[in-house]
Amino acid sequence: MMKNTHPTKEKVIQAAGTLFYQKGYHATSVRDIAKEAQVNISLISYYFNGKQGLFETIVIDHLEANLKLLEESLGEHFLTIVKRILHYKMDNYQLSCFVHREMMLDSTLLRELLVTYIAKEDSLWASILFQADDISDLRYGQELQLLQMKGMLQAPFTVPWYQRGERSSTEAKRYFIDKYVENIRQWFKGDPVE
Repeated sequence: MMKNTHPTKEKVIQAAGTLFYQKGYHATSVRDIAKEAQVNISLISYYFNGKQGLFETIVIDHLEANLKLLEESLGEHFLTIVKRILHYKMDNYQLSCFVHREMMLDSTLLRELLVTYIAKEDSLWASILFQADDISDLRYGQELQLLQMKGMLQAPFTVPWYQRGERSSTEAKRYFIDKYVENIRQWFKGDPVE
């Protein structure tokens, strides 16, 4: 999932993602991450310039993967795109929960990171849902639909439900996605309104 290729760097990213999901960003120390990744603590500073740099890497990689998914799906029916996004988020469940949980917090760091990504995502969704060239071309009702659609895609990942046994199976994830996409389709009554 991550674009980085060095195995040690990947171990640190995976360990941090798990701990950030379990404990939250502020409750996780660099020492915790190094221990979980089984690396020397100095490697985190070397690769990421500390915990904040590691946090930024994880969030940016996740947001860029979402944007890439949207960009590659342009021209497809919006429900197909919704399914792809939900599959990606379910396949990266802990990361998705962590990133969405952190996005709900009001922090300067996140605001700086997110402003560009949110604008790009809004523009892509405006194109997908309404064939608009720019978010500013949307009418008020369309803006509300866009906001609702994005909220519906984030909602399942803002409060983690602990997956155990059959709940975490591929079949259970597929069932959830199929039912959730059906709810979105019904909400849009087949297609986004103009």
